Amino acid sequence: MGRGGRGGMAPDRGLASATPRPRQEPRTGTQAGAPGPGAVGARRFLLCLYLLGFLDLFGVSMVVPLLSLHVKSLGASPTVAGIVGSSYGILQFFSGTLVVLMPFGPA
Repeated sequence: MGRGGRGGMAPDRGLASATPRPRQEPRTGTQAGAPGPGAVGARRFLLCLYLLGFLDLFGVSMVVPLLSLHVKSLGASPTVAGIVGSSYGILQFFSGTLVVLMPFGPA
């Protein structure tokens, strides 16, 4: 057998895990993948957006069911109460379409 031991392989050819790697120290701060100032601003913006969405839906879910009862107490017919109650959904349908089609910044 050659100088490498088995089958004539050289001793330096073996598994990659057999070579020791230098130990790396744990990284801290921005090196460890901490979010930069842009990521923090984006996260804060999303948090505000979610909070505003929640408050909007919470307020609507409190007001819209009681709106038809309030309109009826003012003396309106059931047809008018139904139109007033459904006006929020109709307006949201059309304004949502406009918001989606609107560009979100300068071109």
